[in-house]
Amino acid sequence: MTLMVTGAANAHHSRAAFDLSSTIEVEGTLSEMSWRNPHAFLVVDSFDENGNAVRWTFEGHSIAGLTRLGWSPETFNIGERVVVAARPNRNADRRFGLLNHITRADGTTFYAFSRPEGSAPPPRRPVAPSTNFSGIWRPIVDSQQALVGGFEPPTDWPYTEKGRAEVDRFNLNDDPGLDCVPYPMPRLTRWPYNQRWTVSGDNITIIHEQASSVRNVSLLPGASVPPSHVPDQVGYSVGQIDADGTLVVTTRGFAATTWGSERGVSSSEQKRVVERYRLSDGGYGLELVYEITDPEYLSETVELGRSFLLVSDYPFTEVECDAVTARRHLQFD
Repeated sequence: MTLMVTGAANAHHSRAAFDLSSTIEVEGTLSEMSWRNPHAFLVVDSFDENGNAVRWTFEGHSIAGLTRLGWSPETFNIGERVVVAARPNRNADRRFGLLNHITRADGTTFYAFSRPEGSAPPPRRPVAPSTNFSGIWRPIVDSQQALVGGFEPPTDWPYTEKGRAEVDRFNLNDDPGLDCVPYPMPRLTRWPYNQRWTVSGDNITIIHEQASSVRNVSLLPGASVPPSHVPDQVGYSVGQIDADGTLVVTTRGFAATTWGSERGVSSSEQKRVVERYRLSDGGYGLELVYEITDPEYLSETVELGRSFLLVSDYPFTEVECDAVTARRHLQFD
């Protein structure tokens, strides 16, 4: 039996500690700009209302996200005077905010997560549609959900006794991603960044921005998991294109993986993932429905879905995840 459920968002950690309905402004001197993944951090030295020296830390977007918004490692200089607008921490004693935008002395403003309404967006469609699944696909993500929601294990999944026991002892800070462990399949499928698909002969290569895992899908007729395959987090993928144009990808050959199926849900060597991709909107859209089967942790098959938009080609960022930076926010918990 297959159970259709909703999926959780896949960011590194929840921003529930921030009051997203409020904005603060801090004027001061930039003393640090940490251009590292999974999130950039800025530190600003300022003064409080009593004239006491204080230091503020602001968490920004990933390097890929900032680059798309016009940032670079040279955008700001240490010692530069800036005004920062940010979402404050709900605990007023913690000078830690979620960066909204930062303005230099010349009035130039750089945004951290999204451009303001009315500003010109980048082109939403490339010159030509995809006809064979190749191209760069951007996941359609609810930005508010990505910031504050979906950080608990799914509540509607059909767990086995072992799976339920793991979910019951869930701790968000146990996420292997906070140690820069590459995302496994199928969590990689729900990665919030862009995917570059390259079709070459009987193979599809899928590269996920800001993820070190690379997927290869064999389209050879009758292909199966070879004896030489060493079980890993990504598995071995075999695909075929059905008569209606649907790309069906079956992945096996997994290693037992902590949180291998979803946040808080580990997976076993028995896991199987079946993905069904269909081009839509004349080749400018990509629709995905996929199934997760793992009898060790799931009593039934789980079905999920996702949609993507085709976007113009651009160079992916190659800044690796930094384990210290990935856990930096924990000092403010």
